Amino acid sequence: MEFYHLRSFVAVAQTGNLTQAAKRLYSTPPAISAHIKSLEEELATLLFIRSSKGMALTEKGQLLLKKAQVTLDSAVDLVNLAADNQHEIIGSFRLGNNLSVEQVKLAELAINIQENCPGISLAIHQQSSGKTLQDIRSQQLDGGYIFGDIPDDFIGVSVQDQKITTVAPLTFDTSKIFTVSDLSQQPWIMMGEYCPFDELLKSKLGNNIPSVLKSSDDGTRLALVKNNFGLSFITLDEARVAEKSKIVQIIPTLDFTTPLHFVVAKNRIKEPVIKALLQEIRILWQLTD
Repeated sequence: MEFYHLRSFVAVAQTGNLTQAAKRLYSTPPAISAHIKSLEEELATLLFIRSSKGMALTEKGQLLLKKAQVTLDSAVDLVNLAADNQHEIIGSFRLGNNLSVEQVKLAELAINIQENCPGISLAIHQQSSGKTLQDIRSQQLDGGYIFGDIPDDFIGVSVQDQKITTVAPLTFDTSKIFTVSDLSQQPWIMMGEYCPFDELLKSKLGNNIPSVLKSSDDGTRLALVKNNFGLSFITLDEARVAEKSKIVQIIPTLDFTTPLHFVVAKNRIKEPVIKALLQEIRILWQLTD
């Protein structure tokens, strides 16, 4: 059984399509098809059901997928164990992000990784801080940016302080807002998914905030505010851009500053890919150890 046969098998199982699997492996559909055929002949069993819609695993194929993935992961671990430096490490890093590409320098990070760790690929997941923590714990993500405190089962670095403000529709009459209590009577678009901003908002305005909608995406919340659905928290940088574009207006009454952290699970800190990414984050933000 050849290693590249297993790699092709896993790619087809995950994509359900020869063409997509070939693109992922920088190969061709006929080559991938030949690998699958050789594997089926060697095991004397059908691994996929072919149809016009694609390729679906048989029961035997589903059993093999679990073992094949373990085998491939173990092979990658062996390579990384033998690697002398970051340039030789291979793997993927799934990164949770709660801000814009520009705000967390994602383009710069990608360029640095291509230069310093060419064997590591990045997969970006746009989501809230709470969801990122949840997904790192379940190993659906490998690390990410969060607001709020760093939990005890995580290790992280503080990369910058972010100023947070309140945005309102252009039609909102700010002359009627004199106190924090006045804001507590207004409808709010909250973040949801365990976002620390929601808890901070409740600490300032109480637990009975009229919440009409929830979205962890800043762009979505801006659009909802623009269309008069309510008020919302957003970073001051994004709020200023939106205000300049005459999309929303800023209400500074509840303004606060919060640290932005990059975190990974404490129990995975020794994994080569994670160690390499943490080092790249420190370089990106010019942090000292």
